[in-house]
Amino acid sequence: EEFITPIVKATKKDKEISFYSLPEFEEWKKDTENHHTYNIKYYKGLGTSTSKEAKEYFQNMERHRIKFKYGGATDDHHIELAFSKKGADQRKEWLTNHMDEVKRRKE
Repeated sequence: EEFITPIVKATKKDKEISFYSLPEFEEWKKDTENHHTYNIKYYKGLGTSTSKEAKEYFQNMERHRIKFKYGGATDDHHIELAFSKKGADQRKEWLTNHMDEVKRRKE
């Protein structure tokens, strides 16, 4: 299980949009003609958040929690690929492709 927080927030008046991945944010910028009129704040982790924001995250646990489920041999392969000292080039390719295909976590 993992607890996620936004890595970028776009704010304009009373409207606030949270992004949980940079590809999701970049896509929004591309699709939003007036994106430059929003105040953009980048977050490095929970420490960047205000206490009010932290309370909001913990009050909506389902939104901020990702549950993991073991998927058998495929997961074993990916764990080996991620942590093995061998196959650095394979790992780079895998991570690059994963980021291109990552599912966006929209509200």
